[in-house]
Amino acid sequence: MTIIVNGSNTPTAGAVGYGDGTNLAFTSAGTTGQFLSSNGSSAPSWVGAPASAMTLISTQTASSSASISWTGLSGYDKYVMIFENLLPATTSSALFVQVGTGSTTYVTSGYAISGTINSNYLYTHSPYASGVFYVGSATAIYMNNDGTTNTNQGYSGNLNLFNMNKNNDTCFQGNNVYYVNSTYGYECINFSGFLVGNSTTKTAIQLFMSSGNITSGTASLYGISS
Repeated sequence: MTIIVNGSNTPTAGAVGYGDGTNLAFTSAGTTGQFLSSNGSSAPSWVGAPASAMTLISTQTASSSASISWTGLSGYDKYVMIFENLLPATTSSALFVQVGTGSTTYVTSGYAISGTINSNYLYTHSPYASGVFYVGSATAIYMNNDGTTNTNQGYSGNLNLFNMNKNNDTCFQGNNVYYVNSTYGYECINFSGFLVGNSTTKTAIQLFMSSGNITSGTASLYGISS
């Protein structure tokens, strides 16, 4: 088989060849991270990566840390956090989350929390039903009602945050899986809550333990644009 190529165009490094209907032509070289986009019968062109509805802001790794935090947040009203094996340095420490405003002033009051536990053992907080706990005005969002005693496996789960920059209550919702002790085994807790009556734009998020540092583990924060 004989292939006849018309034209004498010389490609630059990184260029891609295409047919212009008569000759073999070449695009210019793109830049790092760009994609080649078709323009129908016209020459293809280099474009930036398409926008994603879910963008990774950063992944934080704990190392005997007093807290894990993200500051200077902007551009999103909704966030999703994935945390894995956040191990407390102090046995039975619970995992908390707070949001901050302005130049990282964390809000320490006005959180309302409720949740249910899916495990073999249910937590009862009178006068609420078995398996349900409630705190009407707290200093932070409780992401579990009791702490792990496992020295190798910490807290793993996710956290969704809504209404971070609107003039209404910021909403928290998520779940947390962790080992309690040899008597109670593992617990899977679903938690939710609000920061009530605070209309200031939230620009920071922090995770911390009820006592002591976070020995190890990771947490990734994503901004949601959809």
